[in-house]
Amino acid sequence: MDSIGSVEKSIPLSLAPPSSYNVLKFRRIENQIGHSPFSLSPFAGFDEDDLLTAPYKQQRKIPKVPFKVLDAPALQDDFYLNLVDWSDQNVLAVGLGSCVYLWSASSSRVTKLYDLGQNDCVTSVQWSNRGTHLAVGTNSGLLQLWDTTKS
Repeated sequence: MDSIGSVEKSIPLSLAPPSSYNVLKFRRIENQIGHSPFSLSPFAGFDEDDLLTAPYKQQRKIPKVPFKVLDAPALQDDFYLNLVDWSDQNVLAVGLGSCVYLWSASSSRVTKLYDLGQNDCVTSVQWSNRGTHLAVGTNSGLLQLWDTTKS
């Protein structure tokens, strides 16, 4: 062990790092867009004036008046009911009281799918993924599945 210890002590001073060399010196690394990769802000490398003069994306125009109004006189105002659902086939199903109505957006035709009668009412409507079958939930706890193409 003495020989190893003596080897360590015999390192010439010319191989030792100079005293002006700082081993723990940190420098800021910049990436391509000019801000630190450790910054949490997405706007750190940009000048404030560049952000304010960036090209303005034109907002889409939303009309102030509706192009179609559907009348739903018996639509219940209850947060827990799902009485309206739109299908992939562009058909709107609406549960109004004890009836289920279908409105086709392409032909603007309204059809009455089913009437539950006076003892029950519609609590939810939901289209299948393909938009051809409609599930109708009722207040009595029943679930009805309808093939809307065959009624």
